[in-house]
Amino acid sequence: MVSGGLACPGDQPRSYTDTWGAPRSGGRAHMGVDILAPVGTPQRAYENGAITRMDSNSLGGISLYLRGDSGNLYYYTHLSGYVNGLSIGQRVTAGQHIAFTGDTGNAAGIPHLHWEVRPGGGAAVNPYPYAHTACG
Repeated sequence: MVSGGLACPGDQPRSYTDTWGAPRSGGRAHMGVDILAPVGTPQRAYENGAITRMDSNSLGGISLYLRGDSGNLYYYTHLSGYVNGLSIGQRVTAGQHIAFTGDTGNAAGIPHLHWEVRPGGGAAVNPYPYAHTACG
């Protein structure tokens, strides 16, 4: 559901809390919000924008970056895969199905979306207020 040009990044069933700054392995601090959902749950574009990167790494697993028309960069990771046909440079609309929840990278056994917000493409900020605005 899109409201005010924004859509919750994760479909129901989902749960999430504000875990910004929580300790993580290797002395890291959590830089996102984890939206827990079963493997395969649709992930959606938070706002209108373009896919700027699709890759995989050992920490995040399968990942995707969305540059919103606002200039904000959104990082989706621990995905199980992308929607068929999705490609770098593709324009997407708020609420469009772009990927699927997974447990790739260091999230084995805990399926969820790790979602970050980077205003203007800069440093990550607490995404909980952004998620709460769109997801309730």
